[in-house]
Amino acid sequence: MTALGLLLLVGGCTGQSPSAGQNLPASQNPGSSQSPSSPNSAPAPNQSGPPDCRRTVTRADDVPAALNAASPGTTVCFTGHDLADTDVTMNRPGSAASPVRLFADGATVRSIHVSADHVIIEGFTVVGGDGLFANGTDLAIRHNTVQDTQRSGITCNPCENSIIEDNTVHHVATAGIWISGRQIAVRHNTVSGTVARDNGDADGMRFFGNGHRITDNTITDISATGYANPPHPDCFQTYDSNGPPTYDVVIADNTCRNVDAQCLIATGDQSGNHAAPTSGPSISFIGNTCASNGAQAVNIRRWPNVELRDNKISGPNITRGIIIIDGSNGCVVVGNTTADGKPTVDIDNSSRQGSQVEHNSPS
Repeated sequence: MTALGLLLLVGGCTGQSPSAGQNLPASQNPGSSQSPSSPNSAPAPNQSGPPDCRRTVTRADDVPAALNAASPGTTVCFTGHDLADTDVTMNRPGSAASPVRLFADGATVRSIHVSADHVIIEGFTVVGGDGLFANGTDLAIRHNTVQDTQRSGITCNPCENSIIEDNTVHHVATAGIWISGRQIAVRHNTVSGTVARDNGDADGMRFFGNGHRITDNTITDISATGYANPPHPDCFQTYDSNGPPTYDVVIADNTCRNVDAQCLIATGDQSGNHAAPTSGPSISFIGNTCASNGAQAVNIRRWPNVELRDNKISGPNITRGIIIIDGSNGCVVVGNTTADGKPTVDIDNSSRQGSQVEHNSPS
């Protein structure tokens, strides 16, 4: 690698951030089983501001050694204009009280791969490579810009008790943000222009696992045109993939606009998400603004126990707001509206057992 302009601070940094999953009330805590009335009300972890870097590393070739030397409380700082070909690979953990912090002032790198617990990734511009990939516990991924990647923009798989917040993701492949694991908070992110590669799909966010809180994100402008085999762009997607079941996921107060298929799609075509507990909602989809371009905004197929409340649905091609089919029993559909006088809910007979459908109306 050839690049200049890397700073390194080893040890103390004034106002060190707490661990990623602290300070969330029960209504917002990713591990809570409650469905909050205002799920995006919790504050982000305290910000530490720009670090006080005491040691400077000016050669990109020194990045691996600097990261390998990191220990709890270390901040590694990236700056300058000559790191665009750098792949940042981190596998040294911090601790709950003293995370390792990878901090950039907007410096551009090619990709970031983190496989460690208690790490903060902040302030990077990631362009042209694999994107930002992370797996671990107590991670914070925030204030990054990810664009024009060959794979998904930000992937946390598997992660636990982690936060993805205030990132901008544009023109990446397959999915803007992809999460799997337990207790991940995804909030205040902007995703746009996802593209399909190798006859794949193009979505805003994909989610798998349990305890996630996906709130106050904006997903826009994902097109199905210009492909020999068009993708099926959705803002939020999950499906059963022979992995752990998906349940206790809250998706609330998000905006989905000008995306060529659906706002939410959940499909259980392999196992019907059968291993999920039935004591609470598998997905709570609450207070979202859905202005997508598909025939419906929400598509639930072979996926029981979904809660759909107070969503505002519109779009130029809408024939009905919500479709629930193929044994998606136990759904609660209350207080949703669909623009232009279109029907709000279409639920088939196989999905009516245990379902509650009321107070939904065209607007």
